[in-house]
Amino acid sequence: MDPLRQLCEGCLRTLDEIAAWGTLSEAGRLQVWSAIEQRRAHNAKPDQLGEAVDNAQPNQTSESQVRLCEAPTHPQWPNPLRFIQRDWLSCNSVLVLDEQQGATLFDSGYVKHAHHTREQLQRLLAGMPLRRLINTHLHSDHCGANALLQQSLGCEVFIPAASWQAVCDWDEEALSYRATGQRCERFRADAAIKPGDTIETGTLCWQAQSAPGHDPESLIFFEAKQGLLISADVLWADGFGVIFPELEGESGFEEQAAMLDLIEYLQPRWVFPGHGPAFSDVDQALSSARKRLAAMRVNPAKHAGHALKVLLKFLMLDLEWTHQDALKTHLAQAKLLAACAQRMQMQADEALQWAIDALLAQGHLRAEGPMLRNH
Repeated sequence: MDPLRQLCEGCLRTLDEIAAWGTLSEAGRLQVWSAIEQRRAHNAKPDQLGEAVDNAQPNQTSESQVRLCEAPTHPQWPNPLRFIQRDWLSCNSVLVLDEQQGATLFDSGYVKHAHHTREQLQRLLAGMPLRRLINTHLHSDHCGANALLQQSLGCEVFIPAASWQAVCDWDEEALSYRATGQRCERFRADAAIKPGDTIETGTLCWQAQSAPGHDPESLIFFEAKQGLLISADVLWADGFGVIFPELEGESGFEEQAAMLDLIEYLQPRWVFPGHGPAFSDVDQALSSARKRLAAMRVNPAKHAGHALKVLLKFLMLDLEWTHQDALKTHLAQAKLLAACAQRMQMQADEALQWAIDALLAQGHLRAEGPMLRNH
């Protein structure tokens, strides 16, 4: 039976079904959901249900719906560097052009945007080969286009050494995809990068630095001569990423504080973060980040609530539109939900409903009957 017919018969109850649901356009989802409701009411045969699915339209997200800026340069940046700012579903990327050896890309974004990522890269490369794709860490929003770029552009993929075995085994538990309920297409790792290793991209030489806090296996990359820092999710202009180890009962706040100290010591002139704009006011960003971190340390439950809202919003950016029951079933299988709920001193279903209500109140989601829409 066609997987989407199975999706309808199962009424969107499993992780795979949710992912399949995410491939449909809004009109397609309405068609399928209508077929589900009709089947419930009239005991429709599978073939009748499948006919509705066969006519449903795939989700062809237009380029205007995906934030893909034209990778501007800046007078204070070296000419070969292009900063590709994305949205919150896909991380930013840094592309360094090199006529002699081929280009290097740092991070590739989320799987939903993979084809758009490739199209933009091909425009920017203008025939130049993509030699390497380097990941700062392997959260799904940073490596989702790895497989497509590896297959279609022939680049080698370099990953943090600490994540090597998990990628070789494709251990979705260790890679966090099951725990978060997120998607990532399997890719091949070609080389491992250790803290202290250097990566040469034309005239630029980047040193890898261990960057625990947000992710214990993460790396950041510093180009000392030009004062350039690829900071991943360790530092943004207005904050930093969720401190995931703390949600699992492990140390993370201390490591994040140490990373902020390291960045202050490095004194970068420009920072290229995992999300949000590139920035040069590093002192202001560090001050804001330290205040945010201090508040998290005082109230870990608030950090857990923030993490749960981030998890839910990320999923809705992927799905765009779904039934509340399907969403709850999907996240019930994500270990991170239980971890957040425990720190919030709530039951998992109670914590999830709290997060849904909070995002609705803040205008980040919209309810239409039993359906939830990203907003």
